[in-house]
Amino acid sequence: MQNICGLDFGTSNTISTVYKGGKTIMVPFENNNKSLPSSVFFPFEAIDKPIYGDLATNTYVNNGYGRYMKSFKRILGTQFFEQRTALKPGTNIFFHDIIVNYLKHVKEKTEDFLGGETDYVVVGKPVRLSEKEKGANSGITQLESILKSVGYKNYSFLEEPIAAAYYHKEKIDKNSLAIVADLGGGTCDFTVVGINEDKKDLNILATSGISLGGTDIDSNFALEVFFPELGYKTIDKFKGLTLPALPYRQASDWNKITTSLYTKKTEFLVRKMINNAKYKEKVVQLKSLIENKKAHSLLNQIEQTKIKLSDAKELMFSSEFLSNINLTISKSLLEDAINGVISKIVATANDCCLEAGVNEKSIDYLILTGGTSKIPLVKQLFKETFSKAKLIENNSMDSVALGLLEKAKKDANL
Repeated sequence: MQNICGLDFGTSNTISTVYKGGKTIMVPFENNNKSLPSSVFFPFEAIDKPIYGDLATNTYVNNGYGRYMKSFKRILGTQFFEQRTALKPGTNIFFHDIIVNYLKHVKEKTEDFLGGETDYVVVGKPVRLSEKEKGANSGITQLESILKSVGYKNYSFLEEPIAAAYYHKEKIDKNSLAIVADLGGGTCDFTVVGINEDKKDLNILATSGISLGGTDIDSNFALEVFFPELGYKTIDKFKGLTLPALPYRQASDWNKITTSLYTKKTEFLVRKMINNAKYKEKVVQLKSLIENKKAHSLLNQIEQTKIKLSDAKELMFSSEFLSNINLTISKSLLEDAINGVISKIVATANDCCLEAGVNEKSIDYLILTGGTSKIPLVKQLFKETFSKAKLIENNSMDSVALGLLEKAKKDANL
């Protein structure tokens, strides 16, 4: 095999790694970035020429006229996979084809860099996308369908935390235990591994995963801290009942914005809510957000606020989508809003240890990967849970992709 590749298709970003000239290299995308954000923009004036990555987001945010989508990997394993969505009146596309076209773009960039067709690729998958799932609607079956449509002829799968373990195994002492926490945008996945005497391979003791990640943290942060300004958890003027939460949950979720928010059904519900609302002016802002298809823009602002709070105790937030109200957002507000999600993620790591038959205190190494691991509260809770373990977090955004290539090299005897 001449051209081998590791493909880390992520909810937030995608990385393609190759072995070229005897070196492991991450394929450069736009502006020589080593990752490509999992986002797409369909310009109305050229609907058949979608734009990907940061360019897609920037075009949309700067009032580009078209349809924007992000984090579409989470459509895998759902009923939306074989459904259509409207790009503009009279033009529809299957969600399956959105993912296929995005990965075709990744494959073309990779093969342009390699100077030839991909002979073999190892593709990362969340633990929950298991081969044990049955039927055409399972996530793994859908992912296989995508890879075949993209044009990959020879491929295999590897759970993402195991890929990260492959990358880091040389840093781990022999005869020791490690837990790998791959904390991504759509899922958080774990593996407990033992390192053999000769370090030639890994002893996989257990894996576990949960369909929660950075996108769910964004959603909770939006709902609890920002969306009350749009009428979330406010009451109607007749019976004092709380207004329906459904459109707010749709507007706070990257995936549900794409699949469910911009529909006649949701628009009808919001108009009804305005008629009933005690604080009508708040819900009118939600209606405007939906009509102008700007929910992604607001959620992007909220995500950036989350990221900035990693280094700040508090900051001021203002947005044209919230009547230019200035909000003081503190790190404690963020942590209170997301603590429930993070607790479930840590509990899944504990379950992995239980399945492996080991105690958390017997773990020698804690390996953190993925963008969600950058959140201070996440790192703190994992360090407290695995208090005896040495922390490894270098190359946290790249280790899965690099580990996938290590497995591809092993399979190809390179």
